[in-house]
Amino acid sequence: MTEPSPDTSASGRCLCGAVSFALTGRLPPVGMCHCSKCRRVSGVGSNAVLAVRRERFAWLAGQDRIQTFALSSGWSTAFCRQCGSPAPQPTPDGARMWVPAGSLDGDPDLSVSGHIHVASKPRWAVIRDDAPQFDEAP
Repeated sequence: MTEPSPDTSASGRCLCGAVSFALTGRLPPVGMCHCSKCRRVSGVGSNAVLAVRRERFAWLAGQDRIQTFALSSGWSTAFCRQCGSPAPQPTPDGARMWVPAGSLDGDPDLSVSGHIHVASKPRWAVIRDDAPQFDEAP
C-alpha cells in the first residue's frame, strides 16, 4: 500500500479497506444525483459524488480489486469486489474521477453544488439545502 503524500487534502477507502485513494488540492463540491440508476447503486435517495480532476487523484491500494458494471447506455458504476462499496471511477471523458463522497475518511469540509434528476427523486427523499435543483442533468 502506498502512503498518502504530504499534499493530500483527503483520503478515502472502501468498507473493507482493500481499495484506498488520496486527493490533493482543494476539494470540489458534492454533486447529488437522484436518478433511478444512482438510487439503486447507492441504496438511498441520491448518489453523492465529487468530480475530482484526474491529476489530483491517486490510487493508494486496491485498484485491481475494483469491478465495473456498465449498462449499454454508457452509464456505469464501480465497486470493491470484496465488500461491494462504491469506488472511484473515471468520468466518461477521463478528465476527472467520480469519487463517492461517503467513501472519504473523516468529515472533510464539503458543500453541495447541486442536485440533478430531481424530477425522478422519490417523495421520501427530502432535499434540505439551498443548492440548485435540476429536473434533469444540465
